[in-house]
Amino acid sequence: MLQSQCSLDGDRGPVHDEEMTTYVIFSMATLFLVDRACAVSVRYSVMLDAGSSSTKLRVYSWPERKSTSSTLQITETFSQRIKPSLSSFQDSLDLLPKYLLNITSIAESQVPSSSHNKTHIYLLATAGLRFLKEEKATALMNMVRNVLSDKRNHGFVYSERSVRILSGEEEGVFAWITANYHNGFFSSHQSLSKAVGVLEMGGGSTQITFLPDGPLLAHMFTLRISGRIYNLYSHSYLNFGKDYMERRVKDYLIQQNPQVYDILNPCSLKNDNYSYEYGNTTVIFRGSSSPSECLTIISNFLRLSYDTCYPKPCAIGSIYQPSVGSDIFYAVAVFAFVASDLKATDSSGRLDIDKLNKTAHIYCSKTIDDAASVYNVPPEFGSNTCMMALYITELLTFSYGFPVNTKRIYSFKDINGKSLNWPFGAVVYEAELLARDYPCPPFYQINAGTSQHQLRLTLLQLLTVSVLVSVLCSTKHV
Repeated sequence: MLQSQCSLDGDRGPVHDEEMTTYVIFSMATLFLVDRACAVSVRYSVMLDAGSSSTKLRVYSWPERKSTSSTLQITETFSQRIKPSLSSFQDSLDLLPKYLLNITSIAESQVPSSSHNKTHIYLLATAGLRFLKEEKATALMNMVRNVLSDKRNHGFVYSERSVRILSGEEEGVFAWITANYHNGFFSSHQSLSKAVGVLEMGGGSTQITFLPDGPLLAHMFTLRISGRIYNLYSHSYLNFGKDYMERRVKDYLIQQNPQVYDILNPCSLKNDNYSYEYGNTTVIFRGSSSPSECLTIISNFLRLSYDTCYPKPCAIGSIYQPSVGSDIFYAVAVFAFVASDLKATDSSGRLDIDKLNKTAHIYCSKTIDDAASVYNVPPEFGSNTCMMALYITELLTFSYGFPVNTKRIYSFKDINGKSLNWPFGAVVYEAELLARDYPCPPFYQINAGTSQHQLRLTLLQLLTVSVLVSVLCSTKHV
């Protein structure tokens, strides 16, 4: 039997049937494997938001994107609040593994088992752990790392970034990502001036994050989303959140009234009387409904060290902040709840600071029962709503620099039914950091704009040529 030969390359010499057959088989296998690897698949991420009152388990999914310049299409597929909070285990670390394993078990039931080994898990803690003593926070987070890094406990991907206490700036940046994602900013490739800033407030801290119009001299946070670089201004103020501002007012009044155990609180509504533990002492506070006195106390906190601020301009105290410029801002979380309670927004969600201020003074002059009946605010939140309304107006105008008649702040709890929470932004941020972990990086290096469909067509063409050459060579006789 004659052996057919064919020279494909003058320098390499003839290629035999056996070699060509091997080449064809290899090409077909390569096409199959690459096609399988490049097929659009679904990715998942498990996020544990360790807050001050609970841990919120959230599961996200998105189809694998074709290039790092396209926008991730992320959807929250599951959410569950689990009590108690992580910080409640600071003195009982031995109980923490069971608590965490319950959460990971729920998470595993919400992610297809075939995707467990490709799904990253994160536990990100916020103000609830920032305020713990350092040694207790360290011990707590080390125990979390020991549990979540143990492959016997779950099937998800654990990395060095999986467990950490977020800085307030990160929390603000993640909220900024969430707001601009749901606003369509990243997918529409708009000019930077169309990005919205974010004002966020929780129980322990408040954050401001935006893209400045001018130079950024400090507090810059750089991130990459959908192939574009953003240099954000972001700053977080610890002890300036809802719960801690209320505590600061009480502590201030006690310090101003030494050896007095029955104190009037101008930031509380009349007939709202309660006890407060201060060190080894119990103090009785009685609401006096005095908005002007309350505002004076709050202003002292915001203006402390303001005269020594450098570089200017400054926001709270001596903390630098560039001008808020002409951008639209979304005020979320506590901002949104207070504005809603006192009906200080229009039908589009635009916040009227002047109306909030005037309403706050009227509201804060009432008794707790009258305030509840007129404004439909539950009595347990009545006094806090008073203090926060006064605080927010002063924070926005004096500290952040918004004109009292500004039309650029919108107070939202959600956008089109989608919550404006920071964990969503955190998932986007972490997914962008993992953007190089794509199924087909060698092939994309050929042409960064090549789609998966184009890659399959190219490989199919190469395979077709290989088969044709094999057929032609088999018909030639040496």
